[in-house]
Amino acid sequence: MKLTFLLAMGLVGALAAAPARAAQTAPATAPAYIDENQTDPAPLKLSGVEGRVRGLGGDAMSRASVSLFTEDRHELVATVMSDKNGKFKFDKVGKGLYRVVARVAGLCAANIPILVESTLLHHKLEITMQPKDVDKCSYGMAK
Repeated sequence: MKLTFLLAMGLVGALAAAPARAAQTAPATAPAYIDENQTDPAPLKLSGVEGRVRGLGGDAMSRASVSLFTEDRHELVATVMSDKNGKFKFDKVGKGLYRVVARVAGLCAANIPILVESTLLHHKLEITMQPKDVDKCSYGMAK
């Protein structure tokens, strides 16, 4: 009797946990490198990798996916999401050439070459997201 009760309780527990496991989402995949630039601009010179993502009208774009890739092999270094003010920051990025790729659903991805170096000026990266166009896509500037 005791064994039957324990088996029944185990079966009930397993069945109760099944919907919870089925509802879990698969782990998110790492962002892939994408470059939709017609021509590559010169790398922007920055002392660190932080800035803001905004729309074409200047409005902050929250929850934009901003990824940092190595320049030579386009290997993913890190990904962050912009905050409610469109701000993002990568901590402790070493000197060198990188690519920042920003994505917002429904808009053209921005691919910005950057050079992280020691500089007295502390520029931040301003990424402007826009729809795909024949001649240009989303872009970035150092301000």
